[in-house]
Amino acid sequence: MTAPIRFEFRAAKFVAAVTYLAQACRGMTKLKLCKMLYFADKEHLVRFGRPITGDQYYKLPHGPIPTRGLDLLKGQGYAPDVALLEKYVAVKGMTIHPKQAPENRVFSRSDLGVLDSVCSKYGRMTVVQLRTLSHKERAWLEASENGPMDFGLFFGDDPDAVQVKKLVEAQQESRSVISPFHASR
Repeated sequence: MTAPIRFEFRAAKFVAAVTYLAQACRGMTKLKLCKMLYFADKEHLVRFGRPITGDQYYKLPHGPIPTRGLDLLKGQGYAPDVALLEKYVAVKGMTIHPKQAPENRVFSRSDLGVLDSVCSKYGRMTVVQLRTLSHKERAWLEASENGPMDFGLFFGDDPDAVQVKKLVEAQQESRSVISPFHASR
């Protein structure tokens, strides 16, 4: 049995992605942002073997939610990460307003390509449309209520994604073997 797939949360990439999406899609709300980040992380994972932000998604009633990222949007979490977010965006109630351009140096070309793709596909959708769409996702459907979503289910049944999934699972096995040594530093 393979180990569950996990990734390291990258706060700087999360903040840059939030800023990028808030600038590209006017009228951004927390709920819309969470859905767009989910679709961006999913698309990048399936195509390139890693998500953009590395956040763990949970099944909540309104759809997939990036857990550490949502904490940052609420002003909670590791203080330097909250300060970084506040440098780039203002969260006023449920809306997100960019203060300055995102730090694009943290992105790869594939990250930027996927963020642009997600803006094109989903940027004009309403929150209700995105919620409905995210509720059809297998990873969301099969997760326990308020529980973590399985990255392995992000791949679906796409034959092109099967090879990428095998590679990601093999990499996870390596990360699982190394993690006890990494944690002892």
